[in-house]
Amino acid sequence: MRGMHHSNSLLRSSCKVLLGLLSLASVGIAVPARADDTGARRDYGDDDRSSRRHDHDRSKLHIALDFDFDSALDAPQTNAGGGGALRLGPKYDLLLVSFTPELGGSLHSFGGSDQTKLYEGFLGGRFGVGKILEPSIFGHVGVGHVHGFETRTAPVLDTGLALDLTLLPLIDLGLHGGYNVMLPRNDESALKFFTLGAQAALVL
Repeated sequence: MRGMHHSNSLLRSSCKVLLGLLSLASVGIAVPARADDTGARRDYGDDDRSSRRHDHDRSKLHIALDFDFDSALDAPQTNAGGGGALRLGPKYDLLLVSFTPELGGSLHSFGGSDQTKLYEGFLGGRFGVGKILEPSIFGHVGVGHVHGFETRTAPVLDTGLALDLTLLPLIDLGLHGGYNVMLPRNDESALKFFTLGAQAALVL
C-alpha cells in the first residue's frame, strides 16, 4: 500500500510539472492578438506585417542532438552505457533570457548482464541566460519503455543543467548533465540514472 501511495504521489507530481511546462510552452508560442482598427486599414496592415516579422526574428528553430554517457543507479546488474536524444523547438529570446519549449525522443542502452534499453518520447523546455556563453536549466516529462532487467512502460522525468557556446550563427555546441528516473512500480523499483554528455544544435 505504501508503494502504491508513493507511486501515485510521483505521478501527481509529474502531471503538475507537465501542465506547467505545457502552459509555458503555450504562452511562448501564442500569437499576439490583432487590434481592431477600421479607420486605418492600410496602416494596420503595415504594422501587423512588421509585428509578425519582429516576432519571427525573436524566435529561431533549434534542432539538437545529444550524445550521452549513462550510468545507472541502484542497479547492480546494469553497467554504464551510452545513448542520445533528438530535440527540437523554437527558442524565444527576451534580452538576456531565453525559453525553449521542446519535444523529442531518446534512446539509452546500458551494459551488464541484463542489457537494459530505454526508449522515450518527451515534452519539456529549458531556460537560459546569456548569449554567446549560455548556461541553462532543463526539464522534461515523457513516456518510456524499458526492457532488460525489467520490461514495462511508465512515465519518465529528467532534469539537469547545460552550458552552450555559440561559435557560429547557425551552430551551438555545449555540455550537459542530468538526472533521469522512470517512475516506480508498486514494489517501488525504479530505473534511475544520470547522464553526462555533449550536444550540438542547428539554429534555423
